[in-house]
Amino acid sequence: MKKVLLMALSAAALCSCGSKNRFIVEGNLAGVTGTVYLFDEEQQVIDSAAVDNGAFRFKGTVEGPAMYMLSDAKDDSGSFYARFFLEPGTITISDDAENPMFKIATGTPANDANAAWNEAARALILEAQNPETSDERSAAIEEEYYALFDSVYQANRGNYLGAFMLAQQINERPGEELLNEIAAFSPELQASKLLTDLKRDVEQMIKTEVGQPCIDVVQPDADGNEVSLKSVVENPANKYVLLDFWASWCGPCMGEVPHLKKTYDEFHKKGFEIFGVSFDNGREEWLGAIEKNKMNWIHVSEVNGWENQAREDYVIQGIPSNFLIDSEGTIIARNLRGEALYEKIAELLD
Repeated sequence: MKKVLLMALSAAALCSCGSKNRFIVEGNLAGVTGTVYLFDEEQQVIDSAAVDNGAFRFKGTVEGPAMYMLSDAKDDSGSFYARFFLEPGTITISDDAENPMFKIATGTPANDANAAWNEAARALILEAQNPETSDERSAAIEEEYYALFDSVYQANRGNYLGAFMLAQQINERPGEELLNEIAAFSPELQASKLLTDLKRDVEQMIKTEVGQPCIDVVQPDADGNEVSLKSVVENPANKYVLLDFWASWCGPCMGEVPHLKKTYDEFHKKGFEIFGVSFDNGREEWLGAIEKNKMNWIHVSEVNGWENQAREDYVIQGIPSNFLIDSEGTIIARNLRGEALYEKIAELLD
């Protein structure tokens, strides 16, 4: 496995020669018939190709590297989905023996390195999931995984895989550090949609780091009345407000509810309040979860899923996510999960 990984990482450092912007995407996939569709990074169909005995072929030019997808359906009814990096060269899509729904892309630097990374990472994950793996070995696997991630990232800073892996670290590294990493990529990669979007998000994220003033959130409550985060923070009865992003369909969010209730019930009268912002799509689901779980704090929602202004303002990449705000409107902690929330509020109010 190490040998395969090192060979792919070395290949990723090489530049392609010849027609520098031309690409071919081809493959021969078992059981695939009819038509396959090529989707761009906006999930829009940009081309299609007839399948002949499992074989298909696309060709064209690409201005810059990007994440594309291949499927045998225009909607989510496809029998397979293949995400790959569209870049100059010939990209071969082949079957993944471990999962027929997914495919493997190889043939160009970023795709070869990504295939090797996925193979190595999968081996570690499977070992960690094995019931016979000891706790000591599990801890070692976790360290190996992150060390491998870092080594693959460093080896691929010259291609799209490196940019893709940096984007995955948006919640793991300080904003200024991420901006410095973006600036170290080539001008071509910095101009990619991936890194321009990442830079925009990081610059916004810096505004929500600990020590920064909170950004106001104004959304309707269950009765349709607009409620602002600012008004809750400035209420003299509230010393600390938890801005909590959640949704009724989010399992981990609902798993946090007992911890939220425990902390709220014990410290509300001492000055702790929760301002919940839901990313639900349905009003009944949102209000039903609140009633069923007796979540007796402030709730607002645009009831429009991820299309929520507060999500953009706070650069929410996943939920649950929260921000603890003091009476001056300053963010003093982020993502307090489980017992960490209770411990922090107890420290502040006991």
